[in-house]
Amino acid sequence: MDFSGREQLYRQLYDILFQDIISGVYVPGDLIPSESELMSKYGVSRATARRAMEMLSNNGMISKRRGVGSEVISSRPNTSLSRVTSYLKKNVDDRVVAEKRLVDASIIPAPADVAETLGIPEGTQAYRLRRVRYAGDEPMYFEVNHFERAFLPHAVERDFSKESLRAYVNDELGIQWSRAQQRIYAVAADDEVARFLNVGDGEPLLLVRRVSIDMDNVPRELVMTYYRADRYHLEIELDS
Repeated sequence: MDFSGREQLYRQLYDILFQDIISGVYVPGDLIPSESELMSKYGVSRATARRAMEMLSNNGMISKRRGVGSEVISSRPNTSLSRVTSYLKKNVDDRVVAEKRLVDASIIPAPADVAETLGIPEGTQAYRLRRVRYAGDEPMYFEVNHFERAFLPHAVERDFSKESLRAYVNDELGIQWSRAQQRIYAVAADDEVARFLNVGDGEPLLLVRRVSIDMDNVPRELVMTYYRADRYHLEIELDS
């Protein structure tokens, strides 16, 4: 497992289990390790183990049996391609020290697009966190997180320039996600984003818009991440 943050842990764990199933380590009728066993073996959180197993279930490869465990039901996923993986990759040396710097954290009236995405009335109090990711002294991407304030009532009191938002939400609060919806756009930098990223107004960017959905099927988080197109590229892997 790579804990550097370059690839999400649940995706890495899913890949390990996926390969074990298609290679015959686990065959239909076998039980795969439980969440607790995966946590102990790979050093991941329960949320990470659960998410990886949910992905296998959604692919039609395992089925959870109450009181028994998760059983392999197919060695092939129920999609025409066994895996489609896409991620953004840096065009810079990974040895450069990276850090996220806080722009601001505030309570704002939810604008129309945020309200619609989170299923709340426009103007509802929302928690907004804005940060810039640096590699050395160079800004790489600008990230904006939105939550309904009532969902994270004490987030504004935390300092996410020093602690992980994801660890706070997942581990400290115990919030679990069922899935996320993600779209990628090519956009031009507006004045504000250009200033944060130290690029010219109108420079091309990659915008990743992600909506995280909880276990009750409620959209809880909207993340807008603006990547410099001269520092990142989109890479897609297709396995048939």
